[in-house]
Amino acid sequence: MKSFHVKAVKESDEEMVTAILRGLQKKGWIVLADDEAHTPSEELTPATEEQVQEIIDEAELGPFYSEKEAKNILNL
Repeated sequence: MKSFHVKAVKESDEEMVTAILRGLQKKGWIVLADDEAHTPSEELTPATEEQVQEIIDEAELGPFYSEKEAKNILNL
């Protein structure tokens, strides 16, 4: 079974998307659950410099790019 995170692109369409999903749930095709496990971005902890270096090392970008370029490539 796959799980998906669904987000309405436009806030004005949120009710319609919810209604569609509820209709699918009533038919027994899907199961809806509140996304309690999803952590808002403001609660995320930024990576430490040591973690950033480990990510760059694992990606094997060090020999080919400067640290700044590697960080940009990896979106760090």
